[in-house]
Amino acid sequence: MLTLSKPARKISGGAQSCVVKGNSPHKSRRRALRFQFVYPGAAVFVLLLLCTQLAQAGGPRYIAGISYFNLGTAGVPLTWAHGAVNYYTDQGSLSPTVSGHQGDALVADAFSQWTSISTAAVTATHAGQLAEDVSGANVFRNSDGTISMPADIMPSAIGTPVGVVYDVDGTVTDALLGQGAGDPSECFGNAVFGGLDNFATSANFLHALVVLNGNCVVQLPDPDVEYRLVRVLGQVLGLGWSQMNVNIQTHTPPPTADDYAGFSIMHATDLANCVPITACYSNGGKVNPYLPKMDDQAALSRLYPASSFSATTARIHGNVYFANGSGQPGQGMQGVNVVARWIDPNTGIPSGAYAASSVSGFLFAGNIGTTVTGFNDSTGQPFNRYGSNDPALEGFFDLGGLQIPNGGSSAQYQLTVEAADPFWSHTVGPYQPWQVAPSGFAEPITVNVTLGGDVPQDIVMLGAAPQEPDWFGPTTYGTPAVLPLAGDWAASLDPYGGLDYFWFSGQASRTLSVLVSALDESGAPSESKAQPVIGVWALSDPGTFPAPANTPSAFNSATFGTTVLNAQLLQTTNFRVGIADIRGDGRPDYRYHARLLYGDHVTPSRASVAGGTALALAGFGFQANTVVTIGSGSARSLRAVATTSWRPPTSVPRSPGSRTGSSSKAARPWPSCRSTRSGARRPGSGFSGHPAAQPQAASRTAQPISNEAHRRR
Repeated sequence: MLTLSKPARKISGGAQSCVVKGNSPHKSRRRALRFQFVYPGAAVFVLLLLCTQLAQAGGPRYIAGISYFNLGTAGVPLTWAHGAVNYYTDQGSLSPTVSGHQGDALVADAFSQWTSISTAAVTATHAGQLAEDVSGANVFRNSDGTISMPADIMPSAIGTPVGVVYDVDGTVTDALLGQGAGDPSECFGNAVFGGLDNFATSANFLHALVVLNGNCVVQLPDPDVEYRLVRVLGQVLGLGWSQMNVNIQTHTPPPTADDYAGFSIMHATDLANCVPITACYSNGGKVNPYLPKMDDQAALSRLYPASSFSATTARIHGNVYFANGSGQPGQGMQGVNVVARWIDPNTGIPSGAYAASSVSGFLFAGNIGTTVTGFNDSTGQPFNRYGSNDPALEGFFDLGGLQIPNGGSSAQYQLTVEAADPFWSHTVGPYQPWQVAPSGFAEPITVNVTLGGDVPQDIVMLGAAPQEPDWFGPTTYGTPAVLPLAGDWAASLDPYGGLDYFWFSGQASRTLSVLVSALDESGAPSESKAQPVIGVWALSDPGTFPAPANTPSAFNSATFGTTVLNAQLLQTTNFRVGIADIRGDGRPDYRYHARLLYGDHVTPSRASVAGGTALALAGFGFQANTVVTIGSGSARSLRAVATTSWRPPTSVPRSPGSRTGSSSKAARPWPSCRSTRSGARRPGSGFSGHPAAQPQAASRTAQPISNEAHRRR
């Protein structure tokens, strides 16, 4: 309850009614990219060229999930059936100065960088040519945003499984990526692009499209163009991006010659000033930038193992774990980059050249959706079509394909763990593109390996966030906890798939704000842990997903690490508030601090216009420094207390339902961060309030939350 002094002036009506959902003056940080294609007599198709958000990486690019794919394939990496890839090239010239035959030779050589790996059973066959010269005359953007293109390069063209287009003048690139994308000035990013665009339910690839921009190919050989082509073809074969020797890019620590020799070609991001590419990655001409390194060779061989793979290499596999209360393995920790480096027996120094990596949980789902924001993506497809839901895979890593140099049959490898770099490796691993920082640390582990050997080695992270039960106990959608009387609390989204639900009673024509700040293990605000989203339902709602009122993205406010939902209540009833990680994830280090600001009623209901009357405002989330206005005047706050004659119920109603009927639209979006009362019928019955300082949570450290930034603009 908040007690305040009424200003000496007549009170006008309160704020105008509005509704519930996330609202912020800042644009969402999340974007979805897709391209639509159409040809005569066909429906619109969605090409997956640039849709990387749902793909897995740090090894295989795509993992079959629990929907769309056949039963029993969940957790299986997608591949080309039998490791056989048939590709078809354009009939036209690659560029004004490079013929189509020369282009064919370039493509064959780029494929051979992968097919020549002795431990990988994958073939690439030039099976013929496309039916036409693909150009701007037959690939163009329509007025409705769709793109017309020849039938034999459509995603449905499984008779030409991989189509290779020679865009002689950049017009095809313009049509697919936007006007100007095919210009020679854009060759750093658009010289070669494309990817997989059709999958079978058997967890096999059916089609891919690759485009070479002729404006970027003046003559051959061109190491930069082939480098980019080898990377795209790696994705076509099913590889994802990797993090191996990222110090080549960060220069922390300064890279050695071995680091250059082991720098994966499937790294996620290139330095913008790497023109030519040899200036950054060749170590003065000593290293071929487009030659797959040991990390790349091992990753491809795990996808397409040759008969000699197991016998001629070594394997280390295991799980990364949070520690439980007794220091033993607890929940699997996803998103940790596990690196194995050969230890040179002569120097005792781990090698950067003989090295491989695997991201923990790469077979596990990185995003399954949530009741707050829904379980389908913007195209209506379920998030859980990628990645397994088997808890045994949540922290699993696989380092098969480790080589033993110098003809040896045994060796020692050092295992270390590291975070996926949020800048250089933002598209690596199941959490892409919003990486999660590991919790705790692990000392280097030395593992003895032999050719043909398979060594299990788990990693329990020391000092990781402990799994602790929340003070309010487990909650579900049907059994929410009572909202804390103070409207201010701290908790964690734990374990996996865990959401926190609370309920409270509210009145129609009131507005509220819910603020959730993501915290790390130390209690500091963070955007590299949970991605909190907020939803509000009527308590009687049997299950409307996404929530009728929700924040469609995390961190939609100007305050670091904070998500804000502003809402208006449309009915006098009981309400449910849900807090979730937007991916549906949950782990011990997903901590948060929440505050719900809501004013329910004022006592007394009438007061003298002469002023001086003490008014008691009942609700949630009030603090001593909460600013209150009555009409257009400010009221002086006398005190804020967490107890009052008005109290919310202390248990969920036996028959949860609206006092005035149930509706899935009991709340709706409201554009500012405050609590208001509207529709006042008599003097003294209107009020509004907003917080002027940060919420305070017991035993938590939180950055100040300035909600002034969310007031109506």
